[in-house]
Amino acid sequence: MPANHQGSMTFPAGRDEVFAACMKAVPQCGFSIAESNPQTGQIRAKSKMGLRSWGEEITIAVGADGKADIKSSCRGIQVIDYGKNKANVNALFTALGSLLPPQPQQ
Repeated sequence: MPANHQGSMTFPAGRDEVFAACMKAVPQCGFSIAESNPQTGQIRAKSKMGLRSWGEEITIAVGADGKADIKSSCRGIQVIDYGKNKANVNALFTALGSLLPPQPQQ
């Protein structure tokens, strides 16, 4: 099983707004969009091969409640990722945080 990392975060916005922010965040992080479906909230992206990996496949699922589930998995049979998958997920959440409005204070 290839190395992977996943995380979830809920944003104070609807699916369409979070999906649009994800579509902007993916290229900002240096990834390329392989396919996307706004109706289902699904995005599949890829990273380039680098010194730490053979490249990763990134899947994003945006729910109607504004929750974004992001998973980064090594392509092929790479079982050690040297933290690359976690870095990919964190980079996307950081980019999304700058693109979406902050959570309202209560």
